[in-house]
Amino acid sequence: MNELSNLARIRDEELSGQASGAGARALFEAITAESPEPLAARPRRGARRLLLSVAAAMALAAGVTLANVTGGATVSYASAELDITQEGGEWVARIKDPYAEHEKYTRGFAAVGLDVQVQIVPTAPSRAGRMLQMGGSGSRISTATEPEGCEPGRAGCALVIRVPVGSGGGAWVKFGRLARPGEAYDLPGRATAKGEPLEGVKVSGRTVGELTEEARRRGARTVFQVIRPRENYEGYSIRAGDSSAGVRDDWFVWEAESVAAGVVRLLVTEERLPKNPVYGDVVPPVG
Repeated sequence: MNELSNLARIRDEELSGQASGAGARALFEAITAESPEPLAARPRRGARRLLLSVAAAMALAAGVTLANVTGGATVSYASAELDITQEGGEWVARIKDPYAEHEKYTRGFAAVGLDVQVQIVPTAPSRAGRMLQMGGSGSRISTATEPEGCEPGRAGCALVIRVPVGSGGGAWVKFGRLARPGEAYDLPGRATAKGEPLEGVKVSGRTVGELTEEARRRGARTVFQVIRPRENYEGYSIRAGDSSAGVRDDWFVWEAESVAAGVVRLLVTEERLPKNPVYGDVVPPVG
């Protein structure tokens, strides 16, 4: 098999969708295709090398770099969205663009032989950079941010995923990132946590009027969710239609959630309760 056909055997999932357009993909395939002309009419070795160089340039122009594709197993992957390398006994993926289409992350992992699906969703600032959910049938995954504690969506902050080399089975992971203006949060955060609109404010048992005024002073607006305490005030339920209709300033608040940038949702009841139905007897500290 000659060098051209060897290059053409690069798996479709490793490059599919990475070119800058259909024309670029077609040109790449044309470059790497076997020539239909007779052997005597085919380019000489020097010309074939030139074609290989052009094909490699096409991959680079598409924003993808695959190391050791033609010489053996792929040992690294690089694109505008993420870099994947082997470091010791682990695959280490650094996601540089948390706003990219999720499929681009899947393709990157597939290029190095991993079945890992990554979803990065808008969340409250206090959840940005945190792993929200994880599952799968085999691969052991650990996660972090670089630098530690940074918020994905800010310049210079990368999400890092580590998978042991040789791990079997598939895995999926969901991360939080900073929301764009106007995006609702996929998962609310505690509005009293660090970086949130009511950071450091005591909420439990206070009135709607007090907290609405506090939120207004901090540049946030409030919406309401009426909750129904369960037996012994251990937990609560929400009924269809129990949102904001009829909520008055003298009702009581048991939790405040960040649901979008500058928007706080207060969980309320009409009556003062003997204990907080959201947390029971132990309410987490504010801040």
